[in-house]
Amino acid sequence: MSPAASHRPMPFITRVRVDNYKSIAHCDVTLGRFTVLLGLNAAGKSNFLDALRFVRDALVNGPAEAVAARGGWDEVLRRVPEPAASCTIGLEFHLPAIAHDTEPWAGRYEITLAPTAVSGAGRDAESGVRVRHEYCEMRHPGAKGATDNEYFESFLVPYGTGSKRRQKLLGLSQRADTEPFGELHDALTEMFFYSPDLANLRKASPNTPTAGALGEDGRDLGPALATLGDQERDRVSQYLGVIVPGVVEVGPTDPSADYIAARINFATEGETEPHVFRAESMSEGTIRAIGLLTALFQPDAREGWIPLIAVEEPELALHPLAAGALYDALTEASEHVQVFATTQSAELFDRKEADLSAIRVVAAEHGVTVIGEVDPVSRSIVADGLATTAELLRSDQLRPVVEPPARPDEQPEGEE
Repeated sequence: MSPAASHRPMPFITRVRVDNYKSIAHCDVTLGRFTVLLGLNAAGKSNFLDALRFVRDALVNGPAEAVAARGGWDEVLRRVPEPAASCTIGLEFHLPAIAHDTEPWAGRYEITLAPTAVSGAGRDAESGVRVRHEYCEMRHPGAKGATDNEYFESFLVPYGTGSKRRQKLLGLSQRADTEPFGELHDALTEMFFYSPDLANLRKASPNTPTAGALGEDGRDLGPALATLGDQERDRVSQYLGVIVPGVVEVGPTDPSADYIAARINFATEGETEPHVFRAESMSEGTIRAIGLLTALFQPDAREGWIPLIAVEEPELALHPLAAGALYDALTEASEHVQVFATTQSAELFDRKEADLSAIRVVAAEHGVTVIGEVDPVSRSIVADGLATTAELLRSDQLRPVVEPPARPDEQPEGEE
């Protein structure tokens, strides 16, 4: 990753198109600096987020491993109302100027994958992958040069090329050491999908010279707190003090010890000395809030090395009154890293300053996921004070505006 990562423009991912992935038949969703997928249980929010994670995993470990990790093609391809034969995930993105470049990059990356019969059992069963289509374009928006090559780079792996055997590496991964594709590869593989395990959040971690990066599963929370700068640790402490009244400081336990865990200082009114609580003594809501805030303000996110942080149900185990502080933390974090969240609770947006344009409504229609912006009628109802976003969601009256899919005969640019 080049030093330019610290100046990555926001947002990184600007648009996501998904076809036939899990419960999603088709969706075309724009993303901003801060975007929230809002919908009832089983609407398909997690499936959309996992489509992004699938791209990351396929680039890191290969598409066959990404399919196998999800239980095989039966768990990846859409099955309702009829089985799909392939799935497509397409991303549009922005990247900073690279090395000697003076202009930022924009572009599109798209893959279409299908199963191919392989022998085997268990984890490898039915995980053979054929890359039917892989396309990447990167351009300098508005750049003017003597030839197209001065501002445009692309590659195409079209349908019908290559072996029918399991595809171990995607074309973008094979170009990971070639600019500008290497910068895109690095950014996509550094997306951070925060899905913490409660036991990991509470666990003390070894204090080693390389410790300090928070794991996506919540491990190494203590060392991660130790790496926060004073300003970031103050922000984490201030937000937690609003979420959990009485908390005056958040930090790691003894940083010179062999193992480090999360620690809070808690004081009630009239007390001169705060009480110290280690992670194992904290409530679930408290330790989950510390983990989320640490993920949002960790150095790699603040400095631009992580381009996007995605989190499911950030309000989990928190009191509804904490939603205001949580919304502020998410929006503040989005000033330095793109933030993408899923939730089934509209309390995050039940405040006057909440921006409904950040919401993408997710609904299930006949077993198929549909995603879109808040419909005009719902916007008007909320604006006129006739109902809150949460009330519309609870009554299942919050509907998405859905764009029709492209015609089947429309093919991606560069494919014939």
